[in-house]
Amino acid sequence: MIEKIKFWIKATRAPFFTASIIPVLVGTALAKHQGFFSLDAFIYALMIVVGEHAGANLLNDYCDAEGSDSINQNYSLFNGGSRCIQKGLLRKEVCLKAAICCYVMSVITALALSLIRSQPAILILSLTGLMLGVAYSASWTYGMGRGWGELVVGVAFGPLAVLGSYLLQTGFLTWEGFWAGVPVGFLIMGVLVLNQIPDYQADRDSGKINWTVRAGDERSTVWIYLAIITAAYTTVLTGVWGGIFPERVLFAYSTIPLAVWIGIRSRRYNGRVKELIPVLAGNIGLHGITGLLIGIGIWWG
Repeated sequence: MIEKIKFWIKATRAPFFTASIIPVLVGTALAKHQGFFSLDAFIYALMIVVGEHAGANLLNDYCDAEGSDSINQNYSLFNGGSRCIQKGLLRKEVCLKAAICCYVMSVITALALSLIRSQPAILILSLTGLMLGVAYSASWTYGMGRGWGELVVGVAFGPLAVLGSYLLQTGFLTWEGFWAGVPVGFLIMGVLVLNQIPDYQADRDSGKINWTVRAGDERSTVWIYLAIITAAYTTVLTGVWGGIFPERVLFAYSTIPLAVWIGIRSRRYNGRVKELIPVLAGNIGLHGITGLLIGIGIWWG
């Protein structure tokens, strides 16, 4: 049983569920700042967002199994998929079925909450997240290979997830709930873009035209990354100026030195993914710590 749990943790890339947890925390924190908080609603939000994240990861592995993942020799814990299919640990058909199961469980949870609370917006947001996850990987949309996958990820794990979590707490939607997700969305876009650097050759050779391939080389991608991260910090400040965030959210600026270090180290990339692993790990930390500080700043603001 324990071995099966470990396997599915690897197959769903569960260590990266921080991309789902952070927006749920931020949405919940904003609701708490406005006088609303329910532990049940927080758990339901996690179930929906993490479930759809797991489904998206499995679907991504399924769709990339005969594409870039099959020719990628520069993979690591942070890029190139879970490698479960490539290593013969998981059949493609089973991977697809598991993805569908994750999506179905999330949608059923959202549907039940929509009916119980008479709030169809819960189901609508859940279905939107599902469609974005499918659009990112599926062959008929192939967002990750056409240059808009980065935006899909930013919206899904930023404004959409934050707004959905906020809705479950408060029972209504506001522009504040949307805006609170914008910096979180930029942060996760930064994770995706930087993780694409070691995938550059495989993505290009498989026909993908993501932002890294469009940039022309790995080092040029760093400037895109820095622009995205700068946008994250800028939208935090804009939120404070606009009265959406309390001033304590500016503690998130304490991670700027880490962002600068990541940018400098990324520019030194020479094709050896092992040397980039500390940078990729640091970037996951940047997303998690900055997002957590935003959430804490709002909660106790």
